[in-house]
Amino acid sequence: MKNPKVIAAIIGAVVLILIGSVWFFVFRETPTGNQEQLEQVLPEGMEVEPVEASVKVAIEAIENNRKVRLTIDNIPSKYKTIEYDLLYDAKDGVPRGVQGTITLDGSSYEKDIVLGSCSTNVCTYDEGVTEVKLTMRFSDGTSARVFDKTFPL
Repeated sequence: MKNPKVIAAIIGAVVLILIGSVWFFVFRETPTGNQEQLEQVLPEGMEVEPVEASVKVAIEAIENNRKVRLTIDNIPSKYKTIEYDLLYDAKDGVPRGVQGTITLDGSSYEKDIVLGSCSTNVCTYDEGVTEVKLTMRFSDGTSARVFDKTFPL
């Protein structure tokens, strides 16, 4: 007959691995990987006017290219949300990216974005990132305008 303590230990280990896997995939901050999932903020074929020239967008590499700081200034008050895709290639050649939605409450916005993935305060950073492509869709609830630019780091 098998030792019940060994069986209990094996079952416990399997349960911990399953819980850890679910925790990692549900609570990680930054989606990475499959570029098709990150490809477009705008539906394909949809033509949209560019955002007003008064809107100023900047991307700055920080923390040794582990993060970028997104800064948006002079946002017209008519815009309520901004959806964004930040796409880049890591050192391993795999396309990576970050998607998000910003709910606006003023004429400027700033956010630090991790180039990699984080789970439970532990981050794995993508290395070798030399540029990022930022696509944003500014929406006022009934119409939208777009910003699209590649930034060297």
